[in-house]
Amino acid sequence: MDKEIREKMILVCQNLMKMLELAFEVFRKPTEKSFIDAEEVKDKIHHYSSELTGFIISKSPSSEKGREWAKPYLSIASSLDRMTYNIEGILDRLKAKSQNHIFFSDQAVKEVNDVFQEAMRLLGNLPDLITTQNKLLARRIGEEGRSMFKIANGYSEGHEERLIQGICVPKSSPIYLGIIESLKGVIVHILEVSGKIVSLSSKS
Repeated sequence: MDKEIREKMILVCQNLMKMLELAFEVFRKPTEKSFIDAEEVKDKIHHYSSELTGFIISKSPSSEKGREWAKPYLSIASSLDRMTYNIEGILDRLKAKSQNHIFFSDQAVKEVNDVFQEAMRLLGNLPDLITTQNKLLARRIGEEGRSMFKIANGYSEGHEERLIQGICVPKSSPIYLGIIESLKGVIVHILEVSGKIVSLSSKS
């Protein structure tokens, strides 16, 4: 992998990790400062992502071969962008939760906490994977990510069942489900990046 592209990808990943950690902080204890901090990191990510995409395009020859070379890199950049949008979605829902004084049950808090923790752990592995292109690490990310995705699906289904039974508060339901879906989106794009990194390592 091109050294400069690798460095720019890692920079985006590190800031995505900061943004996800801030979103988790907001979930646990929402403050005006934590929302502002997350917004600042989001702006940095958009800047670094734009730089990454622009750099890949500038390095790509205009020939058919050049376009083929750029495709996997641009695909990774796109997955990183979509992670940003998913985390933005989490923050939007957390802002609505805070502004409308909506509370989650202990079970819902535990479930969101579980998915947050695993998403942060998986995302934290990406800089190492980008650096080493280690297939064993990629396999572990894939297995653990798919396992967490299945668990998160179970959480959503269980919540919907409790809603039908009248155990859950309807007001909190769209926010809970939205956060879980956005975290699942982050995990999906982590798995996509991981698979593409391995694919690039096979070509080199």
